[in-house]
Amino acid sequence: MIKRTNRSLLRALVYFYFISLCGACLYLPDTAGTFLCLTDSYNREIKLDKPPEKIISLSPGITEMLFLFHAADKLIGISDYCNFPEETMYINKVGGLQNINIEKIVSLQPDVVLIGSIIPKNEVDKLEKAGIIVIAIKQEEKLEGILDALKILGKIVDNEQVADSLVRYYSGKLEEYKNDVVTAKEMQRTVYYVVSFGAGGDFTAPANTHISEIIQLAGGMNIGDALSTWNISREYLFAQNPDFIFVRTEDLQHFVKTYPYTLLNAVKKNRVYPIESGWIDVISPRNFLAIEAIREKIKLNEQLTYN
Repeated sequence: MIKRTNRSLLRALVYFYFISLCGACLYLPDTAGTFLCLTDSYNREIKLDKPPEKIISLSPGITEMLFLFHAADKLIGISDYCNFPEETMYINKVGGLQNINIEKIVSLQPDVVLIGSIIPKNEVDKLEKAGIIVIAIKQEEKLEGILDALKILGKIVDNEQVADSLVRYYSGKLEEYKNDVVTAKEMQRTVYYVVSFGAGGDFTAPANTHISEIIQLAGGMNIGDALSTWNISREYLFAQNPDFIFVRTEDLQHFVKTYPYTLLNAVKKNRVYPIESGWIDVISPRNFLAIEAIREKIKLNEQLTYN
């Protein structure tokens, strides 16, 4: 059980720190002799002479967004953690955060490597010494960061028209959710997202994380907002006794049958719901699916309560 829990927690913590907001970006037209110039999250000026045709992505969220641009044909390599959409299984894997395969990346001869800024700076230096352009995208725990990432990726793949369309759509959804939250009675409903549980300890998303924002935009109150770390004590969990619990789909059956979680009101009242880990753990457009799923369950129970 401890090994299972530790693997689950490691996966979650790896995911949580991958992506999303870009640093300040400056676009220069072709008349200046440069296709694109930007300052990345390592505060380095990056110049591209032309749109890259061969891209390696070391971030699950970036990989996912590149598929939205129909730029999958440009992806010649991805990290071990890039597993959505299904087509990613056919793309070369080049390692994870702690074990980047520099030799393989160099052998693929990419035009650019896109990374989350958690990638160690010394690894970036190795790639650059090999003559590879690396663009670091700053970590950000706000969903607005998705919009910024879409903007810069649109510039990188030379498809700002699609980027503008995606940004308008997702920014509109964010405004819709924020407006609903202002007047929603559901804001009084407490929500617990199970990051990890069991003998290895209990973990949930604290304040100022994208997961907490997802819960808030869905009309819930994240019980982790009072916490400063991902750890949550059993005493605090049972004192909060959340109205709703959301747990990864693969962990649902185990969680609802495990003592002492069986004593929580949400478990007793069948208010524990599965949610796809890829919807909530990675900062990406799929976060909007998580918002919709949580909203649906909260609103459904509200209707049953008041009818």
